[in-house]
Amino acid sequence: MNVLIIQDIQGRAMAADTKERILDTAERLFADHGFPATSLRDITQEAGVNLAAVNYHFGGKEGLLIEVLERKIAPVNETRLAQLDELETAAGSDAVPTEHLVRAFVTPLCEKWCKQDPGVPKFMKLVGRIHAEVDQDLRAKFIKQFDTVLHRFSSAFHRGLPHLDAVEVRWRVLFLVGSMAHTMTWGGSIVAIGGGERHDPEEIFEALIQFATAGMNAPVLEPVAVASGRGAR
Repeated sequence: MNVLIIQDIQGRAMAADTKERILDTAERLFADHGFPATSLRDITQEAGVNLAAVNYHFGGKEGLLIEVLERKIAPVNETRLAQLDELETAAGSDAVPTEHLVRAFVTPLCEKWCKQDPGVPKFMKLVGRIHAEVDQDLRAKFIKQFDTVLHRFSSAFHRGLPHLDAVEVRWRVLFLVGSMAHTMTWGGSIVAIGGGERHDPEEIFEALIQFATAGMNAPVLEPVAVASGRGAR
């Protein structure tokens, strides 16, 4: 093999390794200390690279955060959409049952949890920090990665829940996302301190699926009158 070709292959492999090392380090530091409090210098020192490598691969700190998120989110969303495609194809002109949709949304992330992927708890901690710490523009870029998934699933839920209007469906999908994120963020800690009888991750997620399905299927709520002054007695 030509020496130049060998050198090119080796160079590409080293670049890929450097990029992954930066991503792993950034994910850990952003999760532990927050995006605002973590400097590029912190990341480069921890990863053993120079600042030029970060700028070359990511264009800066914000670009690095976006790619850290996309690395974990994109495969999960691809699996969600693939499962939704299969469900809709099988259903034909009928609506997909609510529980099947909830399973398709929750299961891809559950599978990572159940396989004890060590990066999942850290990543969920990072997601929590993003909602609390970063500015609105950066948060919007994070949420945008879910646009297609949320639109597709909201539409599918709406077809199966015609008694709900589109706005109510979107709110319920938001509640589904929130309960799942909260379970992923705190479920491990609750199990670790013995704060519940459920210890098996699959059992935890099965309970979540049943809870979310019941919530999605709940009847329309009557408008609640807001009491003025000190409230109703």
